[in-house]
Amino acid sequence: MNRSFQLHTDVLLKPSGGESGGVCWRDGVVTGLEAASAKSVPCIVPAFVDPHIHLILGARHAQRADFSKCRSREDFSRCLRMADREQPDGWLIGGGWDAGRLGLTPDRSWLEGVGDRPCVLWSRDIHVAVVNDAVLSKLDTSPIEGGCFHRNDSGELTGRLEEAAAWHRLNPIVPEPKPSADRASVQQAVPLLQAQGILGVGSMEYFRHVESVLAPDISGLDISITLLDRSDDLDPASLRRGFTKHVNLVLAGMKSFADGTLGSRTAWMDTPWADGAPKGWPLDHTAEGTLDSWASKVRAEGLDPAVHAIGSAAVAAVLSAFESVGIVSGRVEHAQFVRDADLSRFQGHWCSMQPTHHIDDAREIAKCADPRLAFRYRSLHEAGGRLAFSSDWPVVAADPLHAMLESVRPDRSESIDVMTALEAVTTAAARMVRLPDPTLRVGGPASFVALDEDPREALPEGRMPNILATVRHGQVVYGDLP
Repeated sequence: MNRSFQLHTDVLLKPSGGESGGVCWRDGVVTGLEAASAKSVPCIVPAFVDPHIHLILGARHAQRADFSKCRSREDFSRCLRMADREQPDGWLIGGGWDAGRLGLTPDRSWLEGVGDRPCVLWSRDIHVAVVNDAVLSKLDTSPIEGGCFHRNDSGELTGRLEEAAAWHRLNPIVPEPKPSADRASVQQAVPLLQAQGILGVGSMEYFRHVESVLAPDISGLDISITLLDRSDDLDPASLRRGFTKHVNLVLAGMKSFADGTLGSRTAWMDTPWADGAPKGWPLDHTAEGTLDSWASKVRAEGLDPAVHAIGSAAVAAVLSAFESVGIVSGRVEHAQFVRDADLSRFQGHWCSMQPTHHIDDAREIAKCADPRLAFRYRSLHEAGGRLAFSSDWPVVAADPLHAMLESVRPDRSESIDVMTALEAVTTAAARMVRLPDPTLRVGGPASFVALDEDPREALPEGRMPNILATVRHGQVVYGDLP
């Protein structure tokens, strides 16, 4: 049975501008962009896209102990005791701790309260893990390229694992949930994303998880995949063929890591950190000197090379690799520190950035780096870089309106205008990860977000509009419409 709906709005925002109008739809398809004023909302914007998240990992973290609010060792210990009581079986896995917030970096002594039970707690940026003796006894702790098993002044292991030590030695021994459990967790996370107006995501995943968890259809989201698999044994052509049978998924690219993170001081900078930490180091293909050939191979298969680069030296190395093989639209994931000399080199490249990371990272930057080199939205945009904003969930909450707010604050020299920020969380974000353009148009899906005020007025004044409703294919999936 055909059903028709219409909704008026004082402001219908598109990347091209805003005007009064509305949305009319039948059976989930837009039939017009004008409506009578009987039923009205203050503002309608395109559905949001978060183009850099970790969907399965985020869904797992939502089920685990969260240490992100801990501000002291006492807070940490209290949270650990609660987690040990509430999740009494098997390995105790949690995360979200931030050394900057805690004032100290946790070590294995902080985990003694769980006894002999294996315990793994990930840092907020998921590049460092702290483990207890029960886990250390299972690990190969010999030196590893691109990573570190931290030791104290006496040479004893502290239980802190950085980068490759955590990824390549720890991860393989940590028990994974069953695919059915992961799938249930992901499906439970979908309403959380929809509540933030998000109807499309670009997720960083391993192919085995795509096949076992996401391929059997996750309803309520458009999902683009960038593969984390970095083995030279992978055949991108066969991967693309494998994706053709999964109609709910898009394969957009493959990812490499050029460096680490700010919080762990493993991001690769041109000079040592101002607080005395070393300047970080290159990782993976960048460390091996094969980033250019890897990127060329990925592009030859019709996919996009996406490279994590936070430090200024890592950013420059990624741009050099792209230039050496003629890639003019590569994805630089994070691009957090950029030298003046490298700005013009971003012409045509994607700047996949996370404005809400600035909230915590500003504290660290003030201690260890030149803030003028960080979060350069305006400079990159003016240089011809293509902005796409994301959260990197579960590093921070997936919240596109908050990302917009942080990028347009008028007291920051690198702020941008609201419409550029809106494009970065809608059309540009979708384009970067090869999802459909969410701009409302006749004949397109009736998917949009209704707000209680115009973000062009609210955000520059430091207010975030409230989401009244999220509509996907004509169905309200969050909130209510008049």
